[in-house]
Amino acid sequence: MENCISLGIGEPDFDTPAEVITQAMDDVHKGYTHYAPAQGDPELLQLLSGQLSQETGLEIPKSNIVVTPGGMGALSAALQAVLEPGDEVIIPEPYFPAYNAHVIMAGGSVVPVPTSFGNGFTLRPDDLERVVTSRTKALILNSPNNPTGNVLDNKTLDELAEIVREKDLIVLSDEVYDRMVFEGRFESIVTRPGMIEQTVVIKSCSKTFAMTGWRVGYAFGPTWLMPQMIKVVNYATTCVNSPGQRAALAALRMDQSPFIAMSESFQRRVGLLWKRLQEIPGIQCHRPAGSFYLFPDISTVNPDSKDFALSLLEEEKVLVIPGAAFGQSGEGCVRIAGTVGEEKLEKAMDRLQRFVHKNQSHL
Repeated sequence: MENCISLGIGEPDFDTPAEVITQAMDDVHKGYTHYAPAQGDPELLQLLSGQLSQETGLEIPKSNIVVTPGGMGALSAALQAVLEPGDEVIIPEPYFPAYNAHVIMAGGSVVPVPTSFGNGFTLRPDDLERVVTSRTKALILNSPNNPTGNVLDNKTLDELAEIVREKDLIVLSDEVYDRMVFEGRFESIVTRPGMIEQTVVIKSCSKTFAMTGWRVGYAFGPTWLMPQMIKVVNYATTCVNSPGQRAALAALRMDQSPFIAMSESFQRRVGLLWKRLQEIPGIQCHRPAGSFYLFPDISTVNPDSKDFALSLLEEEKVLVIPGAAFGQSGEGCVRIAGTVGEEKLEKAMDRLQRFVHKNQSHL
């Protein structure tokens, strides 16, 4: 479709920095073209151990880290390592659709927990406790959240951790947007008392370093679990590609100012989008605390999010994602990704405003 502005895919529009590419290619010429250890490149694991220990205040030895094909590779390996057939995995809605598929492929059963626009799509501890059964094995948390931009606050994390400890659950904490927090400091549930033994933390180079195509993620977790995850990675993928791991090493070692600037750019874009959405009668939107997504409620314009998104695409050539794709709690909303420049975002909001005005006048 010509002249379409896509606010759909959650991929940074920034290219991988030249410094990362140059260093990775230098390493390729030096012979980093062979199998890497299943757990990951030893230099990368050592660097991650130091950085993760510093960030969390916990001791994260390299033996408790595994490098995976993107963050999804880590999620898949964790679920396959911990689930028995029929085990239940609790996932707060709205959630990234791939979670559902990975749980099913690992033999588990998804137990969605509804949240609402009214409470900012925050998982309430009471709602978590209500759905735990004797078959519950794990809880997937995603903060900063895709698609809502919600970031779990300290009090909520403390209360969720208490329930997890009491019910002896495993938390898979998807933190791939942890460098994109716009208010305060990012906090992880793994830092709560005792949670290092019950949490697998999933991170990725894709969004943090604009390295989506390199497919490098990683995870760390308790000593009793990580050797089993490494086995899964070994048999499922052998290893992550060696050039990608060298690129990740270069990105972690280099001056971080380009990545900070990228995050600041996303913050400006999100702010622009949020401000423009406030100016459109009939649309409500919480200001995202992190990620580069907004999840506005468009239900007074059209309660069917898929129909809204298709009509917007056909009439105004703006692509957004129907909220229903992220679970029933997402119906009546759409996901907007701030992954194009500010000039295009302004044009897209002009088109959206025109579309809403026209369709509201037809109601």
